[in-house]
Amino acid sequence: MELSSYDPSGSFFASPAFLNLTAVFIILAAFDVARLIAMSRADSLDRLQFAPIQAAS
Repeated sequence: MELSSYDPSGSFFASPAFLNLTAVFIILAAFDVARLIAMSRADSLDRLQFAPIQAAS
């Protein structure tokens, strides 16, 4: 019986489940970033105030 301290078949970080979970988190993070950008643009448009035009005297 041969004992090995490194077994590539049992590597957690290379497992398909870990890679799928990582991909899902990356996709969700991208949607969250897009949503935050859209919210910040809408908020900045709401706060935009135009200066009143005054007639020259």
